[in-house]
Amino acid sequence: MEPFVGNDYRKRVLAAVDKRGGAGESDVFELYDIPIEEAERLGDDQVLQRLDEVWAFWQKQRDHPKYRVLVARLVAEHDVRSAPLRHKTGRIAEARAVRTRRELRDQKRFELLDNAIARLNERYGGIPASKRQGLDDIGAMGGLTPAEIATRLRRHRLIDDPPPAAPAVAGPAAALTDRQRSQIGDLLAEFDRLRDGEPTPTLLTFLHLDTDDAADHALVGSRAAALNERARELAAGRMRAVIDELLVHVNDVLLTDPALAQAYRQSVVDEVTEHLRPRVRAAVLVEDELGAADHEFLLAEAGSLGLGARDARQVIAAVAHEFGARVVTSPAVTPGSVEPPAPPVETPSRRWENDLRAARAALRDGLPFRARTAIAEARAAAGDDGDALRQIAAVAAEIDRVADKALGDYRHAQALVADNHHVAALELFEALHREARDVDLAGGADGSLDARLDAARALVRAADELARAAAGDPGSLAAVIEMRRRIVDHEELNAVADRVRIEPPRNVRTTTGHDGTTVSWEASPTPAVVYRVVRIGADGSTRTLGRTPATELSDGGTVDPVPPVYEVTAVLGDQRSEPARSGPAPSPTAPSPTVSAPAAPSSTPRDADPPAITAVRVDGDTLRFDWPAGVTEAMVVIRPDTAPDDPADPRAVTAKVTNTRYQIDDGYPIPPHIPRPCHVAVASCRRTPQGALAVASSFGPSARAEAGPSRTVE
Repeated sequence: MEPFVGNDYRKRVLAAVDKRGGAGESDVFELYDIPIEEAERLGDDQVLQRLDEVWAFWQKQRDHPKYRVLVARLVAEHDVRSAPLRHKTGRIAEARAVRTRRELRDQKRFELLDNAIARLNERYGGIPASKRQGLDDIGAMGGLTPAEIATRLRRHRLIDDPPPAAPAVAGPAAALTDRQRSQIGDLLAEFDRLRDGEPTPTLLTFLHLDTDDAADHALVGSRAAALNERARELAAGRMRAVIDELLVHVNDVLLTDPALAQAYRQSVVDEVTEHLRPRVRAAVLVEDELGAADHEFLLAEAGSLGLGARDARQVIAAVAHEFGARVVTSPAVTPGSVEPPAPPVETPSRRWENDLRAARAALRDGLPFRARTAIAEARAAAGDDGDALRQIAAVAAEIDRVADKALGDYRHAQALVADNHHVAALELFEALHREARDVDLAGGADGSLDARLDAARALVRAADELARAAAGDPGSLAAVIEMRRRIVDHEELNAVADRVRIEPPRNVRTTTGHDGTTVSWEASPTPAVVYRVVRIGADGSTRTLGRTPATELSDGGTVDPVPPVYEVTAVLGDQRSEPARSGPAPSPTAPSPTVSAPAAPSSTPRDADPPAITAVRVDGDTLRFDWPAGVTEAMVVIRPDTAPDDPADPRAVTAKVTNTRYQIDDGYPIPPHIPRPCHVAVASCRRTPQGALAVASSFGPSARAEAGPSRTVE
């Protein structure tokens, strides 16, 4: 087994698994990068080391922009997924099961390619040389690599065939620079992100036009002027800025120079042509003709990419001609006709073809579960027709792949919503709405996709607006903290919340009477905070008195001979200020001034707290942290529900650990009876001159961590 290399693993394993549709399309040997052929030879120690290396790498990739959704699922399912690999007997049994599943998966992956090869052999008695590249495209649609396709084709005979007609050579391009193309593409992409609706692939689409209108200078100018007028009505913000920049490009590219406008139109036509070429090749590969249904589908796809109807027909016809195929179009309705031509009479023996077309159309429209129904009807109509069943099976395999992936993504998105990862959930919901918006018809789906999509969009949009508004409005900080509790994976909101600085209260003072002490202070300039008050005794001991939104709190305890120090901290959500402390306050009921109270050095504001513990982290089932100089004891505070408020949190489990014990155990082992996941924090301690243990009144800025599910296997 080769050493584990993170960058290689990400490119080789994570990229392949993500491309296939997620963890459900993989197996444990691939996910943990363990060669299945070595399953019987590897020792348990080697496998456990690899499991730990992969698990640690997943943890580092949880914020990766491309793989964060996949990695979050892998981390959550790590304990269950890795269990069969930890012991040799289970590993051998799992290897046998995985080999069987891989063989079945390979059969499905090769099914589309095998069907095309079978049809070509039937028609030509081999594979014509001109069809070879088309088989690469069909194999790529099934997720096959060129090497896998070449290996599959070795068993079949290649025959000579005249090469396809050479494509027409394009004329010289006008002066439209790559920088302009890049700027226009970036602005259009940002415009799409800032609004809901259909994509905007070109400047002409931005004006609700297409390439057929590029030469109509008057129409383009009137649309640009109208859009400019509407933009003046928008409030100042990023949307208005993007529209203004796009209108500048409209003027420079489409309105200033007709040659430049033609060059831009041609660049759009060229890009769409390259996009459609492999699709046309796959559609005409077997029958050497582009059927009416495929022609209509390609026309719609070209239109969605910005081509006009005239340009789209010309592009599709030219590409089909490159591959020596003719184009079959639907019969058009003449302007003077009263009704469209009657559809052809359906014969029982070919009824499956109409059902198969309906299934393909449903799949293209993002309705795979309705497509399954049409496939079932096609199978019933085909009977024992082998040729029909092969064609149906190829389409059914693709439908099953899309439907199964959609159902898995839907369940994953629901889990992300439950964990408040709404940004990641929104990405899945939007993908489902494009590819499988009828997922509600599936038995495993629960709820309405449209309702969940609208709710996720509304919440993320609210977070977007709040993050932008918070930059110049200190009064919205409380709303930012509250929103971050509801949506934990919003990068801009988290960045704003991390920059929040809670101003401390000022001038903490005490008033002591026979019935106790009243602590008061000046309010923090930060609005909407609450105040946590801690009493620090003369022996260094601490006790939390409580929290209050007011600016005073009563300590009803007995009056000590040596006045305590009171520490007041402003708290906003999970953010807190630096503590402010009082000095020892004179008591109006104190004894005669000639009698002095004993000094208590450990209770002065300067040294009431020892240096803070830092760099708290959880490695597996062990808590580790950095010890500051002079600190030999620490207090570990654990809560299963939320982060501990302070070292004296009454709802937390606490345990003292010495630096000697820490070195022996190489950290602090989290007790097995503590429910996981849980939240941990560590406070530093020191001994008073009297020998009492004094715990710090608060945790340091890096003294908190979250412990995930236990990795210990019983």
